[in-house]
Amino acid sequence: MPDVPIGNYLIMMLLTATFAMQISFDTSQEYLSGLILNRWSVTGITGHMWLHANVIHIVSNLVALWIFGRRVCLRLGNENYPFAFLFAGVAAAAAHIAFDGRPAIGASGAVMGILGMYVVLCYGNFGRLGPWLILLWFLLNLAAGMTGYLPSAYMGHFGGFISGAALAGFLVFFKIVKTDNTILRTSA
Repeated sequence: MPDVPIGNYLIMMLLTATFAMQISFDTSQEYLSGLILNRWSVTGITGHMWLHANVIHIVSNLVALWIFGRRVCLRLGNENYPFAFLFAGVAAAAAHIAFDGRPAIGASGAVMGILGMYVVLCYGNFGRLGPWLILLWFLLNLAAGMTGYLPSAYMGHFGGFISGAALAGFLVFFKIVKTDNTILRTSA
């Protein structure tokens, strides 16, 4: 297991660099428009997660990656973590297209995939209130996504979270990655 989550820092740097280019050179989204998630295009499905609507959008994703991504990266390893991030982003895109379909940008679905992985791999870090807060967040996203009236890609968030949790569960089931089962050891 690595000591420094370089894979997470690499993703964060790429997101930041892409956003800097986006706001510096393509404010009208003329050149990067092919990366917007809009139907089943390969460039949109893989490119949307590198674009962001504004500073608050990217900063919130970077903060979530800083909090949750570091631990997940340390569990998966630096070489595997970027693939998990991309997997969750693609799954989030598929869920968004299937259930919503509006054009979308942002890494939120991939970040929620990392959160789903964190829930499975690092549940020992939650304490007693943590799982309930994650469940509340999950249900609020699902409800917001089902209404379809809000501007965020909530079904993408939902798809990312589920795909991340499922991927982590698969990796744990096949003993590729270990969980942090601190709570189970201390309460037994």
